[in-house]
Amino acid sequence: MAKHLVYLSGAAIDYFYEIETFLKEGDACKCVPLGVKTGGCVLNAATVSSKLGSEVKVVDYLKKNDEGTQMLLQSLKEKGVDTSHIRFGEDVVNGSCLIMKKGDEKCIYVIEPVRPFFEEDESLRDILYNSSYIYTLMHLVKKAFRNTDILKEARKHGARIVFDGSSQYQEEYEKEMVLDLADAFFMNKEAYERFHESCGFDPITHLLEKGAEFCCVTDGSRGASCYSKEGVYSLPAYKVNVVDSTGAGDSFAGAFLHFRNKGISLKDCLEYASACGAYACTKEGGMAGAITEKELLKFLDEIK
Repeated sequence: MAKHLVYLSGAAIDYFYEIETFLKEGDACKCVPLGVKTGGCVLNAATVSSKLGSEVKVVDYLKKNDEGTQMLLQSLKEKGVDTSHIRFGEDVVNGSCLIMKKGDEKCIYVIEPVRPFFEEDESLRDILYNSSYIYTLMHLVKKAFRNTDILKEARKHGARIVFDGSSQYQEEYEKEMVLDLADAFFMNKEAYERFHESCGFDPITHLLEKGAEFCCVTDGSRGASCYSKEGVYSLPAYKVNVVDSTGAGDSFAGAFLHFRNKGISLKDCLEYASACGAYACTKEGGMAGAITEKELLKFLDEIK
């Protein structure tokens, strides 16, 4: 029987704007508000896994008695996510994203959350140690825990650490955390190239030799590849009419982990994840990829 998935931190409110142009230093332009949606790449992926049918638990710290917090909780509960392990504080600042769109292109400004470290109590240890996969971002781990000992202990209990690696890799600890802890990662091509340059060697080969389960590199409209000891599986992107690509990579990750947790082959996981990412592009918002397995398989049949 599949264990539950843990999605660690990363809640955000997404504010969408239409802009005249992408700015250069010193420029100014008008921004037209397009709306507000719940998001954050970790939560986007969490809602996808949950809607597909996985048991998903979110661990986060949100601002107490806040309108944005209530909006986030409602979105998660509507998609079947277990929110009982989310903690609340008066001095917390929730994360947010300013998503500036011009046609099909976008630029995202991430406003970092402010929160205390998690108290590593029995409840937290139980949810982490008894999970199959723990999905998070490197900088969120640094904000969530005083050190990574609890994650290392979770690995000893059988949990696998999965990073969304879309970072600038300007902080040395991000590279070191992936190389030290990752049992798998999802990165877009640009982020992987930055990661590779930061390492100075092929990090995929290094991680697989250390026992990593898989490494996925996505390349937008050009498709995605999954690397493992079994070999390399590559798949061209499915052609769809793009409405909004926000959350497409998150949908890919959430779907991949859902199917992998069910014991599906990496090759098939790549196909289902690619279809879910494509579906997310046909809707607006970071959580647009949250559909049922039946709906996803029907969509896959239509676009193949």
